[in-house]
Amino acid sequence: MKLSSKTHYGLLACYILARNYKDKSVSASMLEKYIAVSGKYLEKILRMLSKRNIILASRGATGGYYLAREPKEITIGEIVRALEDDMEIIECVSKDGKCKCCPTSNVWKKLYDGINGLLDSMTLEQMVKGEV
Repeated sequence: MKLSSKTHYGLLACYILARNYKDKSVSASMLEKYIAVSGKYLEKILRMLSKRNIILASRGATGGYYLAREPKEITIGEIVRALEDDMEIIECVSKDGKCKCCPTSNVWKKLYDGINGLLDSMTLEQMVKGEV
């Protein structure tokens, strides 16, 4: 399984916002420079994170992006699922899955639960502290 670059850049953006949490907002241009990705692509990623209430944006001269909650309250799993279609690796694991319990469905469900359990056990705060 390969995760998209959206997830790589989105997690990096959240890491930067977590490191600057006390200072609150980080400008789009600063994020763009640090991550080294186009502004339009980064904007798309940040919009996806915003829809899931992971980050917020403020407008104006001192505007920018900031975390919607404290870094200790945001899991890596939450970020990854926001950017990877809820990590539904196969139809069997989706909430509306139409799987008829084929012999492989339990394999995919265990993989899904294992990946998400691991990602949910890590927070942005732990990532900033180098604990993950």
